[in-house]
Amino acid sequence: MIPTPNAADVHITLSGDIYLKSRRTQKGLIRRARANLDRALASVGYAGSVDRLGNHRYTVHPDDELRPAVIDVASQVFGVGAVDTVVPVPFESFDGLVEAASALTESRVVGKTFAVRVKRRGAHDWKSPVLASAVGTRLVEAGGTVDLSDPQETVNISVLDQRAFVVIDHASAPGGLPLGTQEKVLCLISGGFDSVVAAWMMMSRGCPVDYVHFTLNCAQSDHALAVAREMWSMWGFGTQPTVHLVEFQPVKDALFDHVEPRMRQIALKVMMAKAASTIAEAQGIEALVTGDALGQVSSQTLPHLVGVSREASTPILRPLLGLPKQQIIDLARVVGTAELSARAQEVCDLSEGRRVATAARQVDIGATVESIPEDLMRDAVTTKKSFQLSDWTPGQF
Repeated sequence: MIPTPNAADVHITLSGDIYLKSRRTQKGLIRRARANLDRALASVGYAGSVDRLGNHRYTVHPDDELRPAVIDVASQVFGVGAVDTVVPVPFESFDGLVEAASALTESRVVGKTFAVRVKRRGAHDWKSPVLASAVGTRLVEAGGTVDLSDPQETVNISVLDQRAFVVIDHASAPGGLPLGTQEKVLCLISGGFDSVVAAWMMMSRGCPVDYVHFTLNCAQSDHALAVAREMWSMWGFGTQPTVHLVEFQPVKDALFDHVEPRMRQIALKVMMAKAASTIAEAQGIEALVTGDALGQVSSQTLPHLVGVSREASTPILRPLLGLPKQQIIDLARVVGTAELSARAQEVCDLSEGRRVATAARQVDIGATVESIPEDLMRDAVTTKKSFQLSDWTPGQF
């Protein structure tokens, strides 16, 4: 009996990053990937089996109604490289496999150009090109035309030992390392495109992310937290982020009293980094994360990025440093936060319309920070409200 697409399963392939590691390290990464995958599948109501298939793949068996949700959520698990919808093709002989695979796919190629691609693993008395050629011959007889360079349809067949599958749909996944396999970082979140994409990129390398947001009269704190939670709800399986909300308006006000207009933007950036460092150290977090991109604004020129890093006591990671703005926005679309981030407004201008510093010397940055009363930042950090991101509701603070 030839199976139909109604009997489709879903194959979830782990990322190549996992298999670059030693076998001992792989085991821990795979365990964490599986745990996060189980949480993701449970979130959409899948309660069926998750079966190991070979060394780097899992297969799940959702019904037709649940399959789209399973594919979507599995494609949002870090450490997963691909999610394929497949139809199992039972076979007892090479000829039987050719017949079954051809019968399953011939309707797709009638009147079209096609190519057959075979991936094979195991001991067989035939090679992958032989199977591709035999199936291709049958599909030509069914009305297709071979075009190996630019086909309208690609027939993908996967053979694993004595099991074979026809791939009927393919979805890319983020790859990277399973979330929770690296140490936690603290991200300064603003609500625009940049900081949430920076957090997502660190998550793709296995780092759980906590957040700190500095509340200003001109800030949109609810918006910033909404963007962070939107991203976490889609990608944060296996984590429970903490948010630290810090009232920073008194620090901003002090800048008008103690700092010349051209230095206020960089001074505010330094003060936020210093406050975030204090919080990170208290939480045992070893690095900060920001959405800085080189040269994007005055506080993100190379001298100023270096100046901020030297003033902060905790290392600052900047995963977006070399990316152009459009690429960051494109990544925000991948993340799923672009539309929400686009509503953010940048209204915290401290320059009073005057020219701002873009290349202040380190000595000038240090002198500017020293002119601000030390107790201001210390008092600001004491206003910190900490809570789990999952518990936050708009207007709560």
